[in-house]
Amino acid sequence: MENDDSLYLCYTTVSRQEDAETLAKQIIDSKLAACVQIDAHILSYYNWKGKTERDNEIRLQIFAPGACLSELEKFVTERHPYDIPKWICWESKKVSEKYLKWANEVCNLRGFI
Repeated sequence: MENDDSLYLCYTTVSRQEDAETLAKQIIDSKLAACVQIDAHILSYYNWKGKTERDNEIRLQIFAPGACLSELEKFVTERHPYDIPKWICWESKKVSEKYLKWANEVCNLRGFI
């Protein structure tokens, strides 16, 4: 893991609550993110193999230190039930010092802030 004092918010979606909870627990147990939030069902429209699809999905919001980002992406894509998982991340413009410190500590990243 690289040293990085930033925090990222990453999104992915799955179709089943069980998959969402399993993936969230695996991410946290692996110390690749500080927090994973699971949203209520969302309705997604998308094009897949030439057809417009409409599905209920569950969104996971993953809060991860920048130092974990590459490993987290690999971890999620290897365990994700979709052929092409959604993986979108934003770097936080502002994070409170205490929250970033906590996030780094729970991910076993020492020496930050």
